[in-house]
Amino acid sequence: MAIAVAPVRYPIVCPTLPHPAEIHEEFAAILAGGRVTVGQQVSLLEEEVCARLGVRHTIAVSCGTAGLMLLLKALELPRGSEVITPSFTFAATAQALLWNDLAPVFCDSDPETFTLDAAQAEALITRRTSAIFPVCIFGVPGEMEAYQRLAEQYGLALLFDSAQGIGSTYRGTAVGNFGRGEAFSMSPTKVVTAMEGGLITTNDDELAALLRRMRDYGKGPDGQEMHWLGLSARIEEVNALIARWSFARLDIWAANRTRIMEMYKARLAEIPGISFQMIPAHATSTRNYVVIQIDPHEAPFTRDALYAYLKEEGIETKRYFYPALHSQVLFRDIEPGCAGRLPVAEQLAARGLALPMYSHMPLEGVEEISDAIVAYAHRI
Repeated sequence: MAIAVAPVRYPIVCPTLPHPAEIHEEFAAILAGGRVTVGQQVSLLEEEVCARLGVRHTIAVSCGTAGLMLLLKALELPRGSEVITPSFTFAATAQALLWNDLAPVFCDSDPETFTLDAAQAEALITRRTSAIFPVCIFGVPGEMEAYQRLAEQYGLALLFDSAQGIGSTYRGTAVGNFGRGEAFSMSPTKVVTAMEGGLITTNDDELAALLRRMRDYGKGPDGQEMHWLGLSARIEEVNALIARWSFARLDIWAANRTRIMEMYKARLAEIPGISFQMIPAHATSTRNYVVIQIDPHEAPFTRDALYAYLKEEGIETKRYFYPALHSQVLFRDIEPGCAGRLPVAEQLAARGLALPMYSHMPLEGVEEISDAIVAYAHRI
């Protein structure tokens, strides 16, 4: 007999968007002007991101995955070479490698920050390695200095999947300033949303110029002849307008999300076996997700049992990131048997549950969700 599932009362994510009246004039101007891609709104967005992050160049693109694909292609890494990247990340990280005929080499994660383990990464470097490709996990940057040291010591390219990291910092420097370049997402699930969109940031003048060409098919200076292999990755003016509205309120969103995170921590503290991602003292996070780890040996319930219970209560959660990439159908034949060196990634994937979190989420909702989890813990 099928179990009745309650209507969703609290979605796992919900984009924080402007009221139509707030952007009516700019939206009308876009339609009246006829320049619907890579126009004034895109230029203003790129300038504002550069000013806020302190980076030389921002290239706005149609989505974060397109940003990853273009950044990898622009770096001209040898075809078939190996790129070290975490297994505990979203699929787009490794998909961008495969699209570029590069071989992902899956690396384990730090058990507290969930980010790429630099020591493990060093052990995976071979003569076939061309790059290190860390990820900003749930808004928390990894060991940036250690990654840079490895890149310099072994002559490797260093780039970042910072899809979830807009507004985060490492030792006082904004994420967006590290390595050869970083790619951000502005999808509906992100702190700063364009509805759909992405950003590439870099302090490399030549790389930035190339990326601007590549987001428009790879056109040469005359706009007709193709000089590079690119994509149709232009971002629309309307999306840039939404992104500008959202980006201007980044500090508000981060403060709201911090309050939400702290309330979850306080109200779930009484339940044994539940832990949260650690944010190092030298870093800040805009908290793209709140993901709890549930230890099945200490908690009164398993991750999957809580997932099912909350679904029945109309509270949407997500097993995240799950499965770890090396176990997914698309990637599991890349290096069969690599699971033995990825115990942390496997544990994080098996225990992680993302709880509802969005920038305009009322604290009353956090209370209700937390109370439901506590009640379930007491009931079983």
